[in-house]
Amino acid sequence: MIRLLIIVLFLAFTAIFAMSNLDDATVWLASFGFSIKMGKLITLLAVPSLVLGLLLGLTGELRQRRRARKAESQLRTSQKQLIELHQRLDQLKAGSVAPTSDAIQPSSQK
Repeated sequence: MIRLLIIVLFLAFTAIFAMSNLDDATVWLASFGFSIKMGKLITLLAVPSLVLGLLLGLTGELRQRRRARKAESQLRTSQKQLIELHQRLDQLKAGSVAPTSDAIQPSSQK
């Protein structure tokens, strides 16, 4: 929600600035010069910058979500192993199962 508010404010200020600055400006790139309205120049610079920022933020967010899903999966696996170990311990305490040497091995971490 905050991201949406920032985007709306950014676009509103860019639009106000573009409508307020209708004067021509000469822009030089190396030896190539051209004349463009200042509002168009600001808009042509601001909108792609906004899109690039959104894409970079989205990739970071997707990376965090992937890490969170992986951590949740590992947590579920560990919880299942813990439950199995508690059940086995309860069985051993009750004397219903003779102890064996094939204990549950923890999963190897990658």
